[in-house]
Parts: sequence; structure tokens; C-alpha cells
Amino acid sequence: MFSAWRVKSRTRELFKSYCKDWTLVFIVLVAFSIVDQLEPFHRQFSVRDITIQHPFAKQETVPVWLLLTLSFLLPMVTVGVIAVFQRRSYTDLHNGLLGLFLAQSLVLIVTDSIKIAVGRPRPDFLDRCLSLYDNAYAGTPLEQLNDPVNLISNSTICTRTDLLRDGFKSFPSGHSSFSFGGLGFLSMYLAGKLHLFDERGHIYKSLVVLAPMVLAALIATSRVADYRHHWQDVTAGSFIGFFFAVFAYRQYYPSLASNKSDRPFSPRIREDFLPGGSFLGLGSSNDREGNGQRYRDDVGDDEDTRVVMDGPSNQSPGDDSGIGFGQFFRRERTDETLNGNGAPNKNVVGAESRLIPI
Repeated sequence: MFSAWRVKSRTRELFKSYCKDWTLVFIVLVAFSIVDQLEPFHRQFSVRDITIQHPFAKQETVPVWLLLTLSFLLPMVTVGVIAVFQRRSYTDLHNGLLGLFLAQSLVLIVTDSIKIAVGRPRPDFLDRCLSLYDNAYAGTPLEQLNDPVNLISNSTICTRTDLLRDGFKSFPSGHSSFSFGGLGFLSMYLAGKLHLFDERGHIYKSLVVLAPMVLAALIATSRVADYRHHWQDVTAGSFIGFFFAVFAYRQYYPSLASNKSDRPFSPRIREDFLPGGSFLGLGSSNDREGNGQRYRDDVGDDEDTRVVMDGPSNQSPGDDSGIGFGQFFRRERTDETLNGNGAPNKNVVGAESRLIPI
């Protein structure tokens, strides 16, 4: 009876806790859809600028549908397969997907906002504006183009408008930021699972982790080859994407240097809803930051710990191979609890161990 109640209560508390995260991600995506409808700033330009005189490529090397497949669906499926079939942890699945959605939503809103604010012409801008290389539109020959005397040109000289709006959205590259956002997050996820920085130097780990990054780099450089972006656009977009990939990953996973880098952070649940909670008189509690939110410090080897495990439950005591719910809360020595000789510091009251999210 108590076990069934705890499972139901735990599920409800998990939903209430992480519903805020998913709601905020959804709000960011709605904000992106609104921002994307705004007219970008129309920056002035010179018709003699050779960096914007390239032809408009009607066929892109990486179209949008392929970008979504490689930079979003591929990381999502990979995280799902590893979390469910290899790690057998629904917490890992949830944290991985939430981190991926957070990274890509932030990438979209930040990249598009900068695009609209800056309004930099693309390398193929003049072809979009004046149909330089499209005979069907009877464009103006390049040698006949000139800026007004003592002035530079603006968008009012354009004779073609169907491609003009997107022509002012060169900086930064959206393909670059989105590819590094999704595939960069996947690289971080794989690095954590493989313990890339375990100081043992396995080359196969490096190759597995770098593969998504290489794919992201190929997607980004294709935008230069298609004359959709300048190299500065691609560089800035790649930085934005990878920054938010690292940012989102560290919200739900420990540092790659941690010996628990393969495990997600513990669920945000109050003590009363954890397995073997204090309402049964098990374990001790710790009020973090004095705000009334109490969390279990340790669940030990109680039978109740294994009641609602979301990973394998047939491991022996002390075995760290499983990723069950109870293993998200472990005691570990900390610098504050040890004296100079490495022995427990008796002057630190109740500090033999502390909650380490894994």
C-alpha cells in the first residue's frame, strides 16, 4: 500500500517539478515563432562590394529538413536508445531530452534575434535584390551597377522582393548554431557516458565523441560553400550553438571531469516522496538553504529503496553498475569533511557525507 502510494506521489511530484522546465522551453519556442515574423533591419550596402555579389543557390547542400534530421532527431534518438536500452534509466532519458530541447530552443531564439537586429546582407544578396544571374528576371548586369554619388545604396534599389527579407539575415548562421546546439549536446552526452576524461586515453572514445562535432562542422561549412553565409557568420553561429549545448547539458548532468559523469543529476523531489522517506522514519534529512525543501541525504540499502527503482534492481550491495532511482542519492567524502591526514573531520558536525547528485 505504502509502495503504491509512493510511486503515485513520486510521479505527481516529478511532473509538478519539471513541468515548469518544459513550460519555459515551450514559451521560448513560441517567442521564437513570433520573433521570426519580424522584419529584419535593412542595412545599407555597396553594389561594388564583391562579398555580396555571389549567385543565389537554388539548391542547398543541407536543406532545412536535413538539418532538423541530423541536428535534432538524430541526437534525440541516440539519447533515447542509450538511456532506455543501455542505461535503463527513465531519469537519464528525461534529463537528456529536456537538455536537448532547452539547448535548441535557446539557440533558435538567440540566433534569430541577432539576425533581425543586425540585418547583415548575405553573400548572395545582390542576386536576391537585382537578379544579377537569373535571366528569367532580366536582372541588371553587374558592370552597370553603381552607388549614388558620395552615398551607399539601400534596399530601395531592389527590383526583386520575394527573397529580400531573408537576404538580410546573414549574421549569425542559423544552420551553424542549430547543428552545434544539437550535435554539440550529443557529444557532451556521449563524453559523459564514456568517461572521456578518465585519464586513460582511449582513442575510440575520442572518435565517438568527436564524430557529432565533425558532422556539425560539415553542416556549418556547407553554408559558406552555398554562399548563404560569410565565414564570420558561421564562426559566430557555431560558438552560439556550442555554448548553449554546454549550458543546457550542465543543467542536468555533472561535469565531464566527474567520476559520475555518466549519471544524470538526481530528480528534484521533496524528501517525503522519495523511496523510504522520513514519514517511515528512515534516514536523515537536510534542509538545503533553509527554505523548507527537504531532501534525503542517503537511502542506504533499505528494501524500500528498491521498490520504485527505474533501473535494474538485481545488483549486489555496493555495486555501482545499475542506474536505479536509489543510486541517484549517494554518500561521498568531501573536502570539507576530511582533515589534513585524510581522516574524517570531527569538528564538522554531521558532515561525514553530503548529497552528491549523479
